[in-house]
Amino acid sequence: MTASSLPLARRTAVVVSSSEVGAAIALALGRAGARTGTALSAGVAMPDGQRPANNVPLVTPDNPTEVAAAVEQLAVTSGPSDILVVDLLPGAVPASLDQTPSLAIGQALARVAATAAAMRAAFGGLKAGGRGRIVLIGHRYGVSVAEGIAPYNSAAWALVGLMRSAALDWGRHAIATNLLMPAAATAEFREARAAKPQVLDLLVSQLPLKRMGDPVADIGGAAVMLAGDAASFINGQIVHADGGQHIAGSVLNPARLAASARA
Repeated sequence: MTASSLPLARRTAVVVSSSEVGAAIALALGRAGARTGTALSAGVAMPDGQRPANNVPLVTPDNPTEVAAAVEQLAVTSGPSDILVVDLLPGAVPASLDQTPSLAIGQALARVAATAAAMRAAFGGLKAGGRGRIVLIGHRYGVSVAEGIAPYNSAAWALVGLMRSAALDWGRHAIATNLLMPAAATAEFREARAAKPQVLDLLVSQLPLKRMGDPVADIGGAAVMLAGDAASFINGQIVHADGGQHIAGSVLNPARLAASARA
């Protein structure tokens, strides 16, 4: 494939992530031709094992000031971005709402505030390019909820509101903002399956496509689509890259899985 045939050739992307999914998307964007800079949390590795050439370490992903500074630094080294991907939802910590401290909810929502800070920091470049794309990485608990993870539910729902606010406020600048909800075969999923293979295999069997998504090919591929010209008129949408999980009924509940692991 020649450089001119790559769907994101001559585009500049920034990926801010605290998880393997964001790193996989960064790899997919680069393979699609985008000049890609990353701000990755410690411990997040690229799927191909290579160290990103243009990476700003993200020490505190729930600190809006640090996240904004990372995006601004990447704009200096890579040029203003016309594609921004943010993947900062926190991990789910199982606890009943009556046993969940207010601080835990505040810490989860801080990831949403950090996401907004990244978006504002990238706004100038997104606007100037005339074809800005923002892809936020969410979770299906932003359209439904699971018991025992109130902070995570709260952050996931808040992210949907943030995405749609940007879609309304920034659409006039030809910036399309959408939210991608993945179901990926990450290291976390593989560890869970190793601990409870019957439970996880049952989950996968309930997916219409009968498999979890490949982080680069499937989830990254969906992000490349949303970042490209073909998606220029898709704005304010929740896009499920989950093999149909969101229509399949029963899903894995983190609180119940944690309880079964202790049993």
